[in-house]
Amino acid sequence: MYYVYLGVDVNIECKSVHNTPPDTPLINPKDPSIELPKNRLELRNRIINGPYQPQIIFPRTLMGLQYRGFLKQYYDVYKWIEYSPAKDAAFCFPCRICRGNSLNSSQIDLAFSTKGFKNWKNATKAFNNHQKTKAHNYSSESMLKLIDGNSIDVTIDESKKLQLSQRDSERLKNRDFFQRLVDITILLAKTGKPFRGHIENVNSFNKGMYKEVIELLLKYDPIFKKHMECGPRNAFYSSNRIQNDIILALYNYFQKKLSVTLQNKKISVIADETSDIGHHEQMSIVIRYFDSNLNQPVEHFVCLQRLTSVNAQSIFDSLNDVLINKLGLSWSSVIAVCFDGAATMSGYNNGVQAKCKEQNNSLMYIHCYAHCLNLVLVDSIGRKNRVVFDFFGTIQLIFAFIEGSCVRHAVLEKVARQINIKLVTLKSISTTRWACRSEAITAIATNYSALIIAIQEIYDSTKLSDVRAKAHGLIMQMQSFNFIFALNMLDPILSIILKVSSSLQSKELDLLTAVGLIKSLKHTITRYRSEDGEYDKIYDKTIHMCDENNIEVPKVKKRKVCSKVDDKQDNQYFEETKKLEMKHSCYFFALDEIMSGLNSRFHQENLELIEGIGNLVSLNPTEDNMKYFKILFNTDVNELKAEIKLLNNMTTEEVLTMKGTSTKIIHNWVHWLSEGDRSTIFNQFSIILKLFLTVPVTSCSCERSFSKLSIVKTKLRSTMNQERLDALLYMFVEQEVTNSINYDEVIEEFKILITGERRLIL
Repeated sequence: MYYVYLGVDVNIECKSVHNTPPDTPLINPKDPSIELPKNRLELRNRIINGPYQPQIIFPRTLMGLQYRGFLKQYYDVYKWIEYSPAKDAAFCFPCRICRGNSLNSSQIDLAFSTKGFKNWKNATKAFNNHQKTKAHNYSSESMLKLIDGNSIDVTIDESKKLQLSQRDSERLKNRDFFQRLVDITILLAKTGKPFRGHIENVNSFNKGMYKEVIELLLKYDPIFKKHMECGPRNAFYSSNRIQNDIILALYNYFQKKLSVTLQNKKISVIADETSDIGHHEQMSIVIRYFDSNLNQPVEHFVCLQRLTSVNAQSIFDSLNDVLINKLGLSWSSVIAVCFDGAATMSGYNNGVQAKCKEQNNSLMYIHCYAHCLNLVLVDSIGRKNRVVFDFFGTIQLIFAFIEGSCVRHAVLEKVARQINIKLVTLKSISTTRWACRSEAITAIATNYSALIIAIQEIYDSTKLSDVRAKAHGLIMQMQSFNFIFALNMLDPILSIILKVSSSLQSKELDLLTAVGLIKSLKHTITRYRSEDGEYDKIYDKTIHMCDENNIEVPKVKKRKVCSKVDDKQDNQYFEETKKLEMKHSCYFFALDEIMSGLNSRFHQENLELIEGIGNLVSLNPTEDNMKYFKILFNTDVNELKAEIKLLNNMTTEEVLTMKGTSTKIIHNWVHWLSEGDRSTIFNQFSIILKLFLTVPVTSCSCERSFSKLSIVKTKLRSTMNQERLDALLYMFVEQEVTNSINYDEVIEEFKILITGERRLIL
């Protein structure tokens, strides 16, 4: 037994001094006023023979520079603690008694249950950490149940219930934590942000968006903070593998949800191709169908398919894989496909169109109307018209010259402020989207005077010979009559075409309205061609600009007539004025080429459908229209005839209005039929209109996904695999879908991604 004297540990035994010579001097640094014995032998005699009451203490062990051991006050602070004199170690009584509990089997701390705790230097910290552990809490609750004295059956049953309730409580807490990880993933995915950082260790100042958002939530979210402090060290769920699993679980959830939505619906398939930053050929696939809840057609991006070969069979196999395996649909549910005009896609014999029709002979092929209009401009406003061709080349040179240098752009801004005009941003000439060239022409027309002054100032002040030569050439071109005439001629024409092109790219556009837009464009071009008033405005504006800028109007060119037309060798023919010469050689030539392109490109191969729908909404379909609807839409002709008779005899104001002309006549009919039970009464009429609205007009939804692809897959993110790219792009494109999810279903998808159980109980 060991004692303490006046609060000073002296380590002496009752019968003899422990490991200390009798003449060892004693020093009391705390209270020098107390008269101390001179050595341990005298102290021993005082304790045995004197009036002092000794206090029992625990043995001390030298750790570092100090003697340390178990302290009596531990009993007051930690009610669960016990001390073993035989092992000179501390134990946890509940953990030692209930260490066989199944809940504790993999989490029990052997230091407090079997071996004993002896690290007195860190005792307080270790005791505090131990009493926060799940194993200690389970053991304490089990011990309390055991002390209650219930029968073994009741105890076992209650123990099982306790275990299940504890496990369920833990599962709910983990799910609450996991929902926050899902929200972080959706936030980064639908905004197109990168998840990972270049360096993600503890000392990094930028660990990537995913971990940085987690650290931000740790400051303000108690659930996050509790999980990171008290949860298992191996289940923080911030690693790159967990990120990929969450992304893939979300994608699988959205795909299953889309597959369920499309069951028993008629759909159209839209596809287009592009190459990404990693030089991979990617095909974007979009599904169009009629949404009864929204009462309008909708288009949903499905996925990207990487193509290792671009022949028709490979492309069709990719489409077939998405339709059959991913969405669980069949080709019988497809009523139309929409591709561009490339021979591989649109070929009648061996193209993708032909292979789709082998699966479903009644489906329609739609050549994207926006592509068609672009091809019209490519064919008509090209190298054949030299004035227009040179004009576009000059515009591109102006853009490259001014915007290629910050100094030259600053000169243009300074000049614009000096002459008090609002500068319009210069646009580059698009090589693929010709309709957008209208914006580049408008910018040149608005900034013309400022551009002339700025380029002249650059020409006078530059010290670089090549810049001076370019500036001189641009001034000569911009101050030519042909440039001014082309500027004023193309500005109104391309403005109209741009408006039509933008309308053709709408998701809600139907085929009947698209055909109406093309017809309206044809009428406008015809009016420009037949009426002299439009040309007179263009020429007068050209002459006015030439006078303002001191530009000389060139003389009329003389041309000889071909000898096959007139045998007189000395006969010459030439226009009387420059106005007539430009009208015949440039203006009429451009309009004729545009009209020819519109007639050849928009030959309306689905004319029978468009004509039938036009007659149907006017409530006057022919017998041929009825037969066509039966073949295409499997319509009950007799029922349809009865419905049309009823509609013709209705005198309500809405029906009378819709029987007339309207820009959105089909949408008006669908809206009217959706009210009350009208769609049930006029069932066949409603079905035909909804299926017609399902037929796509353009593949611009695929083009929009390509714009998002360039944001998701960049030079710094070019090595991501196809599965991750698909998932991230889907959530980036379909942002509306990501706003409402079922967390439980996402968590179930996450659980089954790997075999075995996750480290967190979900």
